[in-house]
Amino acid sequence: MLPNRAISLDVLTLDYPDALERPGQGPSVVAIGMFDGLHRGHRGVIRAARDRARALGVPCTVFTFVGHPRAILRPEDPPSLLTPWDEKVRVLACEEVDRLVGAHFTHDFSRIEPEAFIDQILCSHLAAREVVVGYNFAFGRAQGGSVETLREAGQVRGFGVTVVSPVEHEGAPVSSTRIRQLLVEGRVEAVASLLDRPYMLSGTVVQGDQRGRLLGFPTANLDVASTKQLPAFGVYAGRARWRDRDWPTVINLGVRPTFGVPTLRVEAHLLGFEGDLYGEHMTLELEHRLRPEQAFPGVDALVAQIRLDADEAGHRLGVSLPGETA
Repeated sequence: MLPNRAISLDVLTLDYPDALERPGQGPSVVAIGMFDGLHRGHRGVIRAARDRARALGVPCTVFTFVGHPRAILRPEDPPSLLTPWDEKVRVLACEEVDRLVGAHFTHDFSRIEPEAFIDQILCSHLAAREVVVGYNFAFGRAQGGSVETLREAGQVRGFGVTVVSPVEHEGAPVSSTRIRQLLVEGRVEAVASLLDRPYMLSGTVVQGDQRGRLLGFPTANLDVASTKQLPAFGVYAGRARWRDRDWPTVINLGVRPTFGVPTLRVEAHLLGFEGDLYGEHMTLELEHRLRPEQAFPGVDALVAQIRLDADEAGHRLGVSLPGETA
């Protein structure tokens, strides 16, 4: 579970090269990576950095990117993100790191030679005492820098390098690519096992067309960022979290083919909830996939299926619905 309330984490952003004109930070142990997903493998790198920082008596800094580099390098094919920036901040706050530095990846940044990245960012700006990376880490222009490049530089410039081995689950490394494929298949239970938390969709509750309310199943419609990687269309059971509250929920993700208007919606029916949620920032945690998206011959068939979905979600989540006995 992630915090719903304000979190305490020193969050900075870096615009290269302008940010290098400002004073840098004090000495720290630096974990570097894109960390999209912040899955078990990523958190292994971050926790190793945190442990080394505690041992050395300095802060732990996570250096990552606000957006995905491929959005700049290949704008015709930008990737969706497993963890957009605001979500990344919330997850890292739970890891008890001291500082988060998010670089805005630009064409200028893409042209940094590995040696310049080490000198200007790692040594001068971040004052790295030690650098912690994953086993397949590459950096700098055309990813020309490697783990060995870091080690050689560290011997000269006086910082240590720790390389973290891959984390495996069910015989294969945990990776963002693997998680993306599972999401395409709608396998959110398997995704949760690689993340150590349910997959999340976050956004502001906005005005919908009131169709769910007219059907007897009012929904909160979330305005989810267009950069967020969505799972396969369908119906899911999970939890809605906002402020300090959480609620068992049926989540419908798709284009509502029964109504013939192909508009993407993320709709949450909070089981047994009554109230106005407009304007709230809400996070949906997807725990179980109930069924794929489907078109129904009419409204009556749709309503009957929604009732079945609500019952199934209640059972999966361990919730007694009205009319049931606990």
